[in-house]
Amino acid sequence: MSAFGIEEEYLLVDRATLLPAAPTSEQLRALTAIPPTGGQITTEWLACQVEYASPVLRTAAEGFDALIGFREALTAAADRLGLSAAALGTAPQLAEVPAAISDGERYREMTALAPAIAAEQLINGMHVHVGVPDQETGVRALNGIRRWLPVLTALSANSPVWRGVDSGFARWRSIHYRRWVVNGTPPHFADAADYDSHIAALRRTDVIGEEAMVGWLARLSPRHGTVEIRTCDVQLSADDALTLALLIRSLVEVEIEDPVAEAIPTALLDVAHWQAARFGTAGTLMDADVQRSVPAAAAVWAAVDRAQPTLAAHGDDERVRAGVRRLLDAGTGAHRQRDALARGGVSGLLAFAGEQMTSREPHS
Repeated sequence: MSAFGIEEEYLLVDRATLLPAAPTSEQLRALTAIPPTGGQITTEWLACQVEYASPVLRTAAEGFDALIGFREALTAAADRLGLSAAALGTAPQLAEVPAAISDGERYREMTALAPAIAAEQLINGMHVHVGVPDQETGVRALNGIRRWLPVLTALSANSPVWRGVDSGFARWRSIHYRRWVVNGTPPHFADAADYDSHIAALRRTDVIGEEAMVGWLARLSPRHGTVEIRTCDVQLSADDALTLALLIRSLVEVEIEDPVAEAIPTALLDVAHWQAARFGTAGTLMDADVQRSVPAAAAVWAAVDRAQPTLAAHGDDERVRAGVRRLLDAGTGAHRQRDALARGGVSGLLAFAGEQMTSREPHS
C-alpha cells in the first residue's frame, strides 16, 4: 500500500468586504500556530492564503480525519480574527489593489519575474503526493498518469467565478496557471535520466531558478520521494478531496504495476486539459484509449475502472465510486458554486463555501 499525502490551499476572506483578506503579521502568526492535528500549516504565495500539508497517510480514515480536523481548526481560528476560510479554487472577487505577497525569497523572486501574473495569483489548488520507492518508478508513474490528467481536471473543477462573475470556465484556475513559464502536461520520459535531463535543461535558462518552479500538472518531488499530482482545484468539502486523493493514489499504483506502452502526444493532452477546464464534467472529455471526445461521465468511469484493482486492494472501491457518482450527479464544486452565486451573489457563494468547508457529510 503506497503512502500518500494531501496539500490544500485555502482563501482567507475579510467578512466585512467579502474581498481577499489582508491579515496582519500577528493574525498570520495566530493562523499558522493552530494546534497541529498532524501535518503542517504555512502561508502560501499571497498573505490571504494558507496551505495545509497533511501527515503521511495510508488509509481513507486517516485522510478524512486529517482534512476535516484541520479545516475545523482553521475555520475556528479565522472566525476569532474576523475572517472566513474558504476552499475555493479562485477568489470570487478581487480588490482594486494587488494582494500582499507573503514573506519568502522564492515568492519575491517569482513576483519580480512576472509581476502582473503574480498579482493575480488568487488561486488555490490541491496537490496529492503518492510515495514511490525510487526515481525510475516515479517516472513510470508520471508517464502513466499523464493520460488521466484531463479527467482529474474536470472531476476536480471548483473555480468558475472570477471578478464577481461566472468566467464561463469550470476551471478558471487552470487558464490562469497556463500563463506561467512551465506548466501543462509533462512530456513522456524515456527513463529517470531523461527526466533529469529535461529538468537540467530548463534550469539552464534564465527563468527557472529551481526545480520547484517547474509547474507541470504532475512532477516528481525529490524532497518527499513522491510523484506529485498538481492538477486538482482545492475542493469545497473534505469528502470530495478524499475521493480524488484515493482515486489518484490507485491510478498511480496501477500505472506503475501495469503500464500502457503508448504515449499520448503532449499537445493533445494539453488540448484535453483546456477542454476539461472549460466544460468540466458538463461536456465531453478525451477518451485516453481512442484519443477522441466522449461524454464526460464515460471518460470519468474509464479512469475509475482503470484504478479498480488497486482501489479494491485498499478497500476504497465502494467509497470512491460513491464519491465519483456524487460529483457526476450532484455536480462538481464548479456546478455547486454557480448555483450558490445565482441564488445569493458573492455573499451567498462565500456563505455556502463556509458551510462546505467543515461539512462532515457527503454532498447531495
